[in-house]
Amino acid sequence: MKKAISCIFVIMLFCYTILPTFSQFSFATTLPTSETIVIEHYANGDYAVITMKDASEKANTGTVTKSKYYDYYDSSNVLQWTIQLTATFTYNGTTATCTSATPGHTIYDTSWQVTKETASRSGATATGEFTIKKYVLGIPVKTVNKTLTLTCSPNGTVT
Repeated sequence: MKKAISCIFVIMLFCYTILPTFSQFSFATTLPTSETIVIEHYANGDYAVITMKDASEKANTGTVTKSKYYDYYDSSNVLQWTIQLTATFTYNGTTATCTSATPGHTIYDTSWQVTKETASRSGATATGEFTIKKYVLGIPVKTVNKTLTLTCSPNGTVT
């Protein structure tokens, strides 16, 4: 009888202390803060994941800021470097204009170096141009040239 009461007590204690913590987790589907646009595969097994993220909330203010990221992985699935383009646009339902464009990068494997990083804007489009090189014993053994673009529609949708 004591064992049965003890077992019931332990179960009740478990239900009282452990189960409520699971209620803190939401099992509802939520929209991600970033979306994968494309995955590029290279002949040597390397690949890149291109994502776009909100850099600001899109409000009815007529201004939106987005960032596009290009994450480069080696064939062992290790992140080597990331380049990014961040742009701010104004829009009014009829036209859109890029008001700023900023490039950026992060190197995770020091054998890679960014040798070119520029950003420009024209109309409703921002463009970032990058050259990233891998060096072995000071000799460039691989070069990746990438152009990232962000374009805003008159209603504030950035692609």
